[in-house]
Amino acid sequence: MRELHHRERTDRRRRGASTKVVARDADADESGRGTAAAWVLAGALVLLALCATSLVAQEVPRPTPETLTLDQAIRLAVENNPNFQQTRNDQAAADWGVRAAYSAFLPTANANFSAGFTEGGTQRIGTLDFGTQGTDWYSSNYNLNVNWTLDGNTIFGVPAARASQRAVDAGIDAARFNLESQVALQYMAVLRAQDGVDVAQRQLDRAQQNRRIVRSRVESGAAAGTEGRQAEVDQGRAEVGLIQAERQFREARSLLAEQLGVALDDATVLSSEFTIFEPTWTRDELMDQAQSAHPSLRAFEARERAAGASAKQAASQYFPSFSINTGLRGNTLQALSEDFVLDNEADFWNGRQSNCEFNNALIQGVPTIDGDLQDCSQFAFTDARRQAALSTNAAFPFDFTRLPLSVSFQVSIPVFTGFSRQRQVSQAYAQADDARHQLRAEELRLRTAVTQAYDNLTAAYRVVQLEEGNLELSEEQLQMQQRRYTLGAASLLELLDAQTTLSTAEQAYLNALYDFHWNLIRLEAAVGQGLRPDGS
Repeated sequence: MRELHHRERTDRRRRGASTKVVARDADADESGRGTAAAWVLAGALVLLALCATSLVAQEVPRPTPETLTLDQAIRLAVENNPNFQQTRNDQAAADWGVRAAYSAFLPTANANFSAGFTEGGTQRIGTLDFGTQGTDWYSSNYNLNVNWTLDGNTIFGVPAARASQRAVDAGIDAARFNLESQVALQYMAVLRAQDGVDVAQRQLDRAQQNRRIVRSRVESGAAAGTEGRQAEVDQGRAEVGLIQAERQFREARSLLAEQLGVALDDATVLSSEFTIFEPTWTRDELMDQAQSAHPSLRAFEARERAAGASAKQAASQYFPSFSINTGLRGNTLQALSEDFVLDNEADFWNGRQSNCEFNNALIQGVPTIDGDLQDCSQFAFTDARRQAALSTNAAFPFDFTRLPLSVSFQVSIPVFTGFSRQRQVSQAYAQADDARHQLRAEELRLRTAVTQAYDNLTAAYRVVQLEEGNLELSEEQLQMQQRRYTLGAASLLELLDAQTTLSTAEQAYLNALYDFHWNLIRLEAAVGQGLRPDGS
């Protein structure tokens, strides 16, 4: 019995120095599988990815059944935590915002193409007759427009976009640091629940041992039967405590899996070790570290600069704007009826030939009119002109007739916009002022958090030392009462009271250990960086 309690006390001292869980590696035997099976599996996975990408995208990654350190848990959370992924997704939009701000200095270009069909017939609007179209028409046109604009929004857009990008980056860093703190706290909660199961199991073992001692005395007639039933009640309470401790352990693992964004395998064990050490920092030293490098504070500073840049960009609406616009245009028009085209072309050349003959007759008949006679046969509607007319008509859809180039320059000075400009500028400067107040509030919050966490940590360290001494005395007291009860020198009440005192001391010591670790994590979260000495 003495050796049993000595072994329990030795194990508890080891846990007081470091909380650890024995690791298992379930993948050690998997490394020697054949290469053929590996290639088959790889091919199946590729086919699955090609045929059911939507299902694969929704697949939740699972950690392999192996040991899980705190650093590994943090990496899993960074890669899989949904809330952090939402924050990190803002980075791509911020990067494109910077590119868009720079591209605002470049001209914009638009290319348009359209095609249409017009049925022949009489075109009317009400009683107005706009003539009759003798054939159906195909038409198409293109328009290539280039515009370059320079205004205050373009000039101040680059610094505003870059400040916004830095604010997003700083916000992601702050979100990652906050996620690391939350994972560390929950990782510690799992270890606390697991050690709670160990404590409950030891309490059950002691209750069973006490029951055996009481039963031996009852059977020998040295104790009343009621004492045996009381020992059974004490054992039942210990069993209830173990059941509750196991439930709390499962709940803590579920919460950790939620933080990680993956499902924890039942065989996965936590293997990081954490030791108790005496805090040697000063409060002013920690305060300086928090004010100089805390990720959350850097994020609020970046937001303040981004809000100030946005306010300057809003105020640039009072600046004039300059724009230059130019474009190329062209169109086609094709008649569907060849007879219509040839008739019009023949009428044209016949008309010119008739005019030529009339002029020659006029010159010959009126001697006072000066002029030379022309050869009117040159205006005859020949087969070559027939083919040229058909070829010219066959322009749809891409044989465009280019229109003259046009260039315009415009200067715009905003005079009155119905107070919308004033409202936007006022709102932007109000947001910038709010960002300054938020930065000041964060500085005050960090000062309070550092002060409270530092006080809690130093107090927790002293409590650990005291609870360790209380635990040693409680163990010795229980051993003494067990020997006295066995000899008949102590009552069952004294034995159960010593048992209860030891159980309380174990719980208090366990709480003191993890209060130290939790307050250390909270102090690290308040300072903005890790504080554990190397190897602790």
